[in-house]
Amino acid sequence: APVLEKAREQGIVVITHEASSMDPKYFDYDVEAFVNADYGTHFAEELAELAGGEGKYIQFVGDLNSVSHNEWCDAADEYFAANTNMTNAGRYETGDDTTSSYNQTKELLQANPDIVAIQGSASTDVVGAAQAVEELGLNGKVAVVGTSMTSIARQFVESGTIATFSVWDPAEAGKAMIEMAIAVLNAKAAGTELDTSALSLNAVGYDTLTPDETAPTVLYGNARVDVTKDNLDDYDF
Repeated sequence: APVLEKAREQGIVVITHEASSMDPKYFDYDVEAFVNADYGTHFAEELAELAGGEGKYIQFVGDLNSVSHNEWCDAADEYFAANTNMTNAGRYETGDDTTSSYNQTKELLQANPDIVAIQGSASTDVVGAAQAVEELGLNGKVAVVGTSMTSIARQFVESGTIATFSVWDPAEAGKAMIEMAIAVLNAKAAGTELDTSALSLNAVGYDTLTPDETAPTVLYGNARVDVTKDNLDDYDF
């Protein structure tokens, strides 16, 4: 934040990403791939369907203080509570470490055989969880869904242990931020206000933008990508 504040004081346009919880005074616009609550609800919908709406689930976050990870999990909790008979058996911190999610998953599944679903937040969470599920012979009995990347999750998606994972394309996010910066600079040069309601950024998932209700300079796209064994090669990063 201090660096961005200095940049803005010098008239430099500041466009951020994954910074919706930051004080808006530090950026001109923040471009988000999606609404965090929607992202978390999606995971809950997938897990509820895979588990038949019954049983216990656990959640992993990279850091217990991570705003986005907790928003995803909180939204999932709300969905489970309102639409299923599933109960939360705990939220655990992994430090974005595959070994941590592996060790914790193995210990938790051995101690709690009624766990039927695992939600991961950091990209490594579902990878470690899937490895533990496979080693315990629980493929098809414990559903694993969350954020990840093809480069680290491929083998578990192909085996079906990770039913699906979600992600957003960093290249498209980068394009969207550049387009946003250009739009701001052009508006400043013309001496006009930027109308974000009519703005379409030249990037997949950012063709329409929705301003945050309480922070209008935070703009949400619709750039979540759901990856399964059928489209792994389309998102090979």
